Amino acid sequence: MFLTIKIIKMNCQLCQKESDAYREGKLPPDMRIQVEAHLKECEKCAESYRLQALAERVINQEKEIRSNPFLSTRIMTRIENIETPGYETFPAFRRILNPALITVSMAAAILYGVMVGNIYQSGQSKNSIPVELALIDDATIESVNTLSNE
Repeated sequence: MFLTIKIIKMNCQLCQKESDAYREGKLPPDMRIQVEAHLKECEKCAESYRLQALAERVINQEKEIRSNPFLSTRIMTRIENIETPGYETFPAFRRILNPALITVSMAAAILYGVMVGNIYQSGQSKNSIPVELALIDDATIESVNTLSNE
């Protein structure tokens, strides 16, 4: 029995078709040799192969999961706090409502203080005459009627 080897002339279309199997190492030895020879000769196919290999490396790197040590620490701390008695998580509306209520309370306290201060000052000013008015000499002021007749 003779072993016959089928020789196929490698062209760009066939090289492109077999490039995935070549990268994965799944080609028979004779086909692999032909693809390698074609890649050495043809710049277009070599560039295409290089770009495909680069894209595959980028995709494989993106698939790798990198753990974030800070994420795992935060998660473990939160789990421990939930298991601790007396620890309660606040709903989102309550986390927003608390600062809003504090702000409104502070504004109301300031407004109340200003109002009380004004009431106190207006009660004192009714009994006293300002210094400027006390120093005015009424005898030297001419009446408006006298000025209008001239």
